[in-house]
Amino acid sequence: MVDRDYQIGMMKTAESILDAAEGRALESIERDLAGLGFAEIGADPAAVAMEQREQELYLEIELDPDGRVHGYVLIPFEEKAQKQEPFRW
Repeated sequence: MVDRDYQIGMMKTAESILDAAEGRALESIERDLAGLGFAEIGADPAAVAMEQREQELYLEIELDPDGRVHGYVLIPFEEKAQKQEPFRW
């Protein structure tokens, strides 16, 4: 069972990294997220998908044609399972 307060705290920390991502190389952002326990589960030129299994979080980073962060989706596994929209991985 995931500690919901800790999960929310992890989401806020990851969001602060992603919100400050403008102009940074994707590799640098991925390193910071890996330090929080996120692991890449898939990638293509338009997106990178990561999971933080301990806190049951799914992250999809959307990239623009130049490979810069365009946006992201960060949700708990439970919410991902309930959503109707498909995710890449």
